[in-house]
Amino acid sequence: MSWAQATQKLVVGASETDAVLAECAAFGLARRGGRVAAAAEVEPIAPAPAESRPEASARVGGILTQVMASEDNEMLRECCLALDRAGLVVPYRQLPDLLAAATARSVLRDAVGGALGTRGRWLAERRAAWAWAAGVTYENELVDIEEALDLSPAQRKARLATARRQDPDRYRRYLVENWAELRRVEDRKLLVAALADGLDPLDEPVLEQALDDRSTNVREEAVVLLRRVPGSAMSQRAEQRLRAGLVLRLVIDLNPEGPYELEPTREELRDSPVRRTGSARLKADASSVSPDFWLAEYGPKAPRLLRASPWGSALLQGVATNLTMAADPLPWLTELSAAISAPALLDALDELPAETLGKVLLKLAGTWNHDELDHFCTLLPSPWHPDVTRVVLERFAELADRGWRVGRPPEILLRRGDLRVLSDHWERIATRWPVHGAEELVLRLRTELHEEIERRENP
Repeated sequence: MSWAQATQKLVVGASETDAVLAECAAFGLARRGGRVAAAAEVEPIAPAPAESRPEASARVGGILTQVMASEDNEMLRECCLALDRAGLVVPYRQLPDLLAAATARSVLRDAVGGALGTRGRWLAERRAAWAWAAGVTYENELVDIEEALDLSPAQRKARLATARRQDPDRYRRYLVENWAELRRVEDRKLLVAALADGLDPLDEPVLEQALDDRSTNVREEAVVLLRRVPGSAMSQRAEQRLRAGLVLRLVIDLNPEGPYELEPTREELRDSPVRRTGSARLKADASSVSPDFWLAEYGPKAPRLLRASPWGSALLQGVATNLTMAADPLPWLTELSAAISAPALLDALDELPAETLGKVLLKLAGTWNHDELDHFCTLLPSPWHPDVTRVVLERFAELADRGWRVGRPPEILLRRGDLRVLSDHWERIATRWPVHGAEELVLRLRTELHEEIERRENP
């Protein structure tokens, strides 16, 4: 009996119902049955190697799952870094989810790598999107720059950045030899922008070449990078103009015989493509020199002297633009916070090394409002230093709550602050912010994670 005959008898009706149902069951099983795989010459995947470090407990795995669901990057970073410090690896069941999370959010990758272990890296080799965790880049083949320029904009940017990392000398050589033949402005701009990754003094001739490009966008991209090259020729030209153009009498003012009282020269326009007048010229040149230039010229009182100048706002905006070049940015913070807008200052601080950010907060927290403090705290890597946690707690406690969070503690404080400080001050936190149920759960989750890791280390 065929399948068609069996189904017809079911629809029309048949006396031998048991036999028809048996036939249908047999056909159903056959239709859903598996087939023997065809023989293939592909070698089977080798088993995962033995793990060199112990696996974290299932309880840690449960905490990781909750943290990944919350999509809090810093909290997940804290979990992975804590596991790595303890010599543990992520529970094997969480490896695919963790690799997927770090693939989607690249900011996690440096913290996740150490906690993956041998099996995690083996698993990363099984999927191209996870290759970053296995140390594989485009099958270990050099990126063809010509081919990369024909891809979509997003792919073009990623491939050019990879080509730059793979062989910086080859990348620079390509720009020098092919610059005149590159017709599309976007191509030239992306090729220059890729130099930002691992910027080196050897890149200066390439960037100087880009200063003569016919496109303003390309020239501006080159200017931004040249400002970050210590001792660049552009920086030296800006220093010469500032020395000749400013004079210290009672305050720092323009030299009547200096270059800023004249029309900008072709060289000055080349160093900053947008035609400028007045304070904009001072800001552009101040952005091109290290803040240490001013200390060398005017001594330790330089920040105060710049602020007192009638041109202080423009000069200090330039200092903020290049604050990362300062040997020590702290002497500039008080004057910068008084002379430039809070968003501009926060943008400048965003570029500082992580180890400097805590010192910045200790110096400036008392001057920030709720939103500014909250924004800056997002820049601080967790877990915070105990002193930083105390300062943030004190400042938030004395500020009025934002309308939609009245009575609720700041989330970032309990997600990233030092656990011991938060535990010691919990009674005060609960009194200041009586609506703390959800935030208390976050604190408890972090505490359970560290207690579980400590229990594993000291059974």
